[in-house]
Amino acid sequence: MKKILLLFISLGILLAFSNEERFLFERLFQSLFNKKIIKIYTNKEGAKLIKKSRILKIVFTCDKADLILGIVDINCSKPVFVLNYYIYKNNSNVLGAFYWRKGRPQLRLRKNIIKKYKLNLSKDFEDFLE
Repeated sequence: MKKILLLFISLGILLAFSNEERFLFERLFQSLFNKKIIKIYTNKEGAKLIKKSRILKIVFTCDKADLILGIVDINCSKPVFVLNYYIYKNNSNVLGAFYWRKGRPQLRLRKNIIKKYKLNLSKDFEDFLE
């Protein structure tokens, strides 16, 4: 009985975190692009995070996308947002990253890439600029 209860609690926590991540992505990407619907080209990992979103829509070609979420094997001139700190750190062309470190969510954004793509950022996210 205790194992079943722990399983349900764990599932609830995981679902809550995925909803929070999706909500963060919706707010951040709407702030950057000033659009009601943001089209995202992504891999499987990114698709899992945004699949239930009404604001973030997955597209299947880079040409139709506003943003690339995650690492995708394609040459495209769209801003890239990753889900891994080491990819963010080692690639100076990445717009930003969201990742977990020591059980805490981390968000990083590059000011020069935001300017390069002429994006806007609300004051809510200015603390995360580098």
